[in-house]
Amino acid sequence: MNELKNLARVHDEDLAGQASGAGARALLASITAEEPAAEPAPWFVRVARRRPARRRLALAAAAVAGLVTAAVVGPTVLGERGPATSYASAAIDIELRGDTYVATIKDPFADHAKYTEGFKAVGLNVNLEVIPASPSRVGKIAGMSLSGPLSGNGRSIEAETAPEGCAFGQDGCAMTVRVPHDWAGWARIQVGRSAKPGEKYRNLRPATVVGEMLEGYRADEKTVGEVVAEVQRRGLKAVFQIVLPSPGGEGYSLEPEGARAAEVGDDWIVWDAQSSQAGVVRLLVTKERLPKNPIHSGRPPVG
Repeated sequence: MNELKNLARVHDEDLAGQASGAGARALLASITAEEPAAEPAPWFVRVARRRPARRRLALAAAAVAGLVTAAVVGPTVLGERGPATSYASAAIDIELRGDTYVATIKDPFADHAKYTEGFKAVGLNVNLEVIPASPSRVGKIAGMSLSGPLSGNGRSIEAETAPEGCAFGQDGCAMTVRVPHDWAGWARIQVGRSAKPGEKYRNLRPATVVGEMLEGYRADEKTVGEVVAEVQRRGLKAVFQIVLPSPGGEGYSLEPEGARAAEVGDDWIVWDAQSSQAGVVRLLVTKERLPKNPIHSGRPPVG
């Protein structure tokens, strides 16, 4: 006998907006109704069937509740690019505003996979990291790699603080990343957050540009003795990293920071001063003066 014919018919409109409607109750009653009378079964069969009867009651209630929940909650509104036009989590909110997806970073210390997950939900291949950055890069893009087509009108990805000009990481201040709605490429984005005490910056930033620790000072091609004197005058500490120029002067490599630091003398030459961490400046140095700056190819550092 086909017992499914006896089940009550329940439509979405019977369930929407209510935890228990007439249709839902009918479905529950049909599932939990007593089975048609049958020949008496042996005692061991009757005992074995008592537990499943209780499970059917629980499963029936769960089935009705699940149908009602699905009817009430439903999926997020579908968008043109992906399964949703908005996404929200404890780490990031993403919303389509006009022709731009605006992502608001709510937790700057979250696992970066949480941010990428949000972009994927709205159909964007954006891999976002929030990194400890030097002062002038806090609340801004600290690094970006792009591939594939950009937006139809040539727009790229941007970042800013909201409200504009606030200090990212403080109460009421958030970082937003803006992505054109028709952007179809791949991106790896790093945005800067304030570093924790003692935490090293992960971006490379000249310490002499606006907003950094040696702002307004020209450090390149001076001696170590001259630059260290300025560093100490500003209440800062200097660490050293030795530059290994490539043959012919085109390109360079670096020894690990602090390696052979005891060898660095006051007459060594500074080619760049970078922000290392709060209160610490990293000086890139060589023992001898070179024909041109290996770091900036003979050009002074810019902001």
